[in-house]
Amino acid sequence: MRTPLERMRKYTVWTLVGAAGIIGLLLTAEVQFRSPWLLVCVAVVVPQYVRISAIAMPGLGIPVARPWEIPATAVVALVGWWASLMTLPLGFGWAILPASILAAVAACHTGGTRWAITVLGSAFIGVSGLAAAEAADTMTTEALPWTLAVAVISVVFVLSNLLQVWLWSVIRQLDDARALAADLAVAEERLRFAAELHDVQGHHLQAIALKGELAERLIGHDDAAARVQAAAVSELARQALRETRGVVHGYRRTSLSTEIGNAVDILRAAGIAAAVDGDATAVPPALQPLFGALVREGTTNILRHTAAGVCDLVVSVADGRARVRLSNDGVRPSTGDPGSGIDSLRERFAAIGGQLRTEAGDGRFALVGEAAVG
Repeated sequence: MRTPLERMRKYTVWTLVGAAGIIGLLLTAEVQFRSPWLLVCVAVVVPQYVRISAIAMPGLGIPVARPWEIPATAVVALVGWWASLMTLPLGFGWAILPASILAAVAACHTGGTRWAITVLGSAFIGVSGLAAAEAADTMTTEALPWTLAVAVISVVFVLSNLLQVWLWSVIRQLDDARALAADLAVAEERLRFAAELHDVQGHHLQAIALKGELAERLIGHDDAAARVQAAAVSELARQALRETRGVVHGYRRTSLSTEIGNAVDILRAAGIAAAVDGDATAVPPALQPLFGALVREGTTNILRHTAAGVCDLVVSVADGRARVRLSNDGVRPSTGDPGSGIDSLRERFAAIGGQLRTEAGDGRFALVGEAAVG
């Protein structure tokens, strides 16, 4: 499934090509093969309009123009504009040739330079066209209104092209923001896990160190008390190991409702619409840590490996079985390795007689976990 940026890239390219095609057809129909040189100008300028406009939109994959390319194209466009005024009935149509190149060049610049190019270029197109028509004695209308009209047409063409460039820029910024939000969400989850692991191990390790030092001092003075402290050290170590395993496997202070709430917040922060259906409290307490781990693992995979726009989470308890289904519209069926996280979850579900499976179809991917309630 294409990402929004890929869809917008395709739309942008085809918009440029379509606009260029319309320009080429209109001008070719007007000249009606009476002037081969004008047809050559159209054949050169129209493709260059697409190319130079695309250069102004980073990410479309168009290489930078050669130093001579833009000036040479501008000269061809102007020559075509002047030649049309000498060989065809006086009109505005062929002003599109230099106006299109002006629009493409203006889009490649920013700030005051862009507007200076637009104003000066539009004025030059109008004034030079007037000079060409006067030289060929084809000017049959008022010179000033005609020149202003040509300049306005050029400005309008520039503004329409800048709108396309602006839309592409906005889409790219939104895509960058979405990727950044996903990275921040993953980093936040890592920090939360690190803090929880520190809380567990830091407390126990400090207590073990203190009791170890006390047992060392008591050896030879009060062996019975030293043995008591040594036994306490062993018990603390075992307790630290149990709680560390609990943190790693998601058992410690984990509820399904909390994990769903965290997942929804993280997904929405990443620009993914998240919807929840069902009551998480209906899942028995003994199963909540396991299903919470499913939600956490599935959410992490969505952020890291998909271009999802919509995510649905359904919780149900019926016929003696609890079921959680987390689906998204951002991936296609994959034949690759599902990853160690999914494998670990599958083993934990199997250990209690449940099952974990993946479903793919119709452009959606789902992670589904089931386990008996009793």
